[in-house]
Amino acid sequence: MFSADTSLVMDALQIAALAALVGGAGGYLLLRRRSAAKGQKARPPSKPADLEDRVRVLERIATDRSADLAEEIESLRQGPNQTNRETA
Repeated sequence: MFSADTSLVMDALQIAALAALVGGAGGYLLLRRRSAAKGQKARPPSKPADLEDRVRVLERIATDRSADLAEEIESLRQGPNQTNRETA
């Protein structure tokens, strides 16, 4: 009933099924990623006052090289909770 080539045919069918499964999963993940990217809306532009404040801070950082500024930057990196603990 089965010839000598039966195992080769079965191997080929298994490889084809595996390739179809991997290709289908990859396509599904690609479509899912694209639909998620389309669902994200662009952030609304910030208020001009916020942008002006940020520019002022950046200008101060770029021009001021004092040790106080370095300490202030480090305190900002630590976050408000940690700085409040230190002062309390």
